Amino acid sequence: MQDKLLMPGDAAGNYDERWTKTFDLKFLILWLILFAFLLSWTVLFDPGLFDAWAFFKKTVVKLSVMMILALLGGMLCRHYCNTDEKGYITTSKNKWFKVNYTRKIQHFAAYLVPLLSPPTEPFGILPHLWESLFVLFMFLLLIKPVREFSAFFMLQFNSLDRVEDRPNTLKWIVLGNILPGLLIITVFKQIFETYLNLPLLASVVVLTVAIGDGFAEPVGTYLGKKKYVVPSWNLKHRYVRSYAGSACVYIAAVVFLILFRTQFANPQEFWSAMLLFPPIMTLSEAFAPHSMDTPIMMLIGFSLLFGICVIF
Repeated sequence: MQDKLLMPGDAAGNYDERWTKTFDLKFLILWLILFAFLLSWTVLFDPGLFDAWAFFKKTVVKLSVMMILALLGGMLCRHYCNTDEKGYITTSKNKWFKVNYTRKIQHFAAYLVPLLSPPTEPFGILPHLWESLFVLFMFLLLIKPVREFSAFFMLQFNSLDRVEDRPNTLKWIVLGNILPGLLIITVFKQIFETYLNLPLLASVVVLTVAIGDGFAEPVGTYLGKKKYVVPSWNLKHRYVRSYAGSACVYIAAVVFLILFRTQFANPQEFWSAMLLFPPIMTLSEAFAPHSMDTPIMMLIGFSLLFGICVIF
């Protein structure tokens, strides 16, 4: 089994293979199946949701913001990096600017979108699932035949295409990150709304992951003197992380617990969270496989906060 150590900026592959033989085709089929499932569910059990035009309009606006941020990130990549004849970014581990930084913009947007809707009507898990499906649609527009046909979508793909993830960039970000992350947020947001009546407390986990893990990479690159190695989720490569980067998760967890302290029902809940949440989230980020740290952190973080609120 190949076990290659990849540093940020090291290319792991290319996109020469036909898209029908890659994850891109499977992603298209998966999205269409999910769309048909949600459409049938809505028609049969909640047809009134189709009348909630304000909800869908706000979702379109939020996704438009996501696309604009991705476009700006791609333009930034093009400004500092070279491209090949197809429009893909070319870089090296010695170059100071890397796609790894603009990729975090996508994480911020994808995970913060569900939090922008107030816990009012339309209420329930179905609207959250529709919103998640729309987020996935934005990534669906970045499959190979679309991005290579349109410079507009290639720019957005540039903003998330870490060369050390190629040719698995879209596969890893969707299957190992965005899809499980959105499902976990949707389920636990519903749990926090329905069973705890604490909808805003879910924001602590999402913000800790989005901001803490988001800053971990650039901080680790420039300030992380001491490194450690983690495997990829397919165990074929190893990737470098730093203690300074992981410390960003701890700091973010403390900051957001303090900012949302009024959401806890009593001081016991808050201080228990302060004692357990930051170190456990930090360890989750530290030991999670490359490109799977986000869903693992979310699952552990949500479960931990839910358990604290139930026990205390």
